[in-house]
Amino acid sequence: MSRLARRIGRIALATTLTITTLAAIAITGLSHSGDETASAASLGAPSPGPGAAARDGQFVVAVVLGRSGSDTADVLAPFDVLASSPDFFVYTIAASADPAVVDGGMSVMPTHTFAEVASGAAPTPDLVVVPAVNSPAAPEEAAAREFIVNQYTAGARILGICAGSRLLAASGVLDGLHATSHWSRIAALKASNPEVSWVTGQRYVQDGRVTTTGGVTSGIPGSLKVIADLAGDAEATRVGESIGYPGWKLDAPTAMPVRSFGFEDAAFLLNTAFPWGRPNVAVELRDGVDEIDAAAIFEVYGYSQGATTSALSAKGFVTTGHGLVLKTSTLDGAMPTVVAGELGGAGRPQGFDAAFAQLSRSSSPSVVQSVSKMLEYPIERIEQYAAPLAAQARTPLLLALSLLLAVGVGLLPTVILRRVRRREKARA
Repeated sequence: MSRLARRIGRIALATTLTITTLAAIAITGLSHSGDETASAASLGAPSPGPGAAARDGQFVVAVVLGRSGSDTADVLAPFDVLASSPDFFVYTIAASADPAVVDGGMSVMPTHTFAEVASGAAPTPDLVVVPAVNSPAAPEEAAAREFIVNQYTAGARILGICAGSRLLAASGVLDGLHATSHWSRIAALKASNPEVSWVTGQRYVQDGRVTTTGGVTSGIPGSLKVIADLAGDAEATRVGESIGYPGWKLDAPTAMPVRSFGFEDAAFLLNTAFPWGRPNVAVELRDGVDEIDAAAIFEVYGYSQGATTSALSAKGFVTTGHGLVLKTSTLDGAMPTVVAGELGGAGRPQGFDAAFAQLSRSSSPSVVQSVSKMLEYPIERIEQYAAPLAAQARTPLLLALSLLLAVGVGLLPTVILRRVRRREKARA
């Protein structure tokens, strides 16, 4: 009986050590994935300056930049959509004039500061766009929360993009309202902010002067809805056709499938848990680049967790088509790059269509599908490519090696015990 108990104990110990080791590897990988965002290393990016003044009759839009880091597409896509209409005067705003970090190795140079709006040195916004920020309830975002509350109290409309609803919820603006967010955030938001009526399965939700959108690219239909409300259906239709969001129409239903993580996301989760050996995609930005084109490639690769990205430009900064100044690292002429806005060749669709096609060249179809679900971007019309098997084998190989290591650690006490017993027998 004691022999059986010892055997069960050894099996239990080996199993515990194996599971613990594998979990430790995965946790280390997850932590590494969260921290692996390159920063823009160049210096000397110019301030965008005051720029042109808003014309009479234009709606003034302030796109908030967080101090803790903001989501790239949450900032750039609504900026692109709204600035595409001459009825809107759009600028970025932050707590200070310092470069504001966004995902993908870029920073945005703010046009104005919160203090400039308070003093009258910057135009008071009719609409405040709130993207996802990394630490919405942290002290470093207190100035952003105060600005949002002050503008809302003064009568401004609010457009929350994706998980920007976390910053809105932390500011108290959503209390008593219906709102939505990225599908992966809603369960936590229901627990932390029960005073908000959280809605799932909608591209955007409008309650009074507050519009909130679902995941990432749902901010594009949400922005077009705001254009329709403020500038009219005809202008929203014109801008929407130029943007080309898949399936968008002014009267299209806002309902979409309620999402959740499933077995089909296994490859994406493996990319997240085993980040070692990821390739780096060097993305070159050039003056005049469309803001959605600039954001899409970083967003798609960032959500795939299958590669890191670095933003490069000839001077270390670029000015986009609608006047945003983006700070990047300086281009090394010897480094192969993909050029944002020129993926797949001249005359081909760009933006998220081109970014997903590019991703399919280096990732499995299941990863592409998972990213489309995370970004809420329909990919049925996108031409996909077959990635080389070597490109798809990195994470399965890392998983296999991790399992071997974990099993080895689990068996280590048994191996040591057997060696000790052999030595004892040899001495006897």
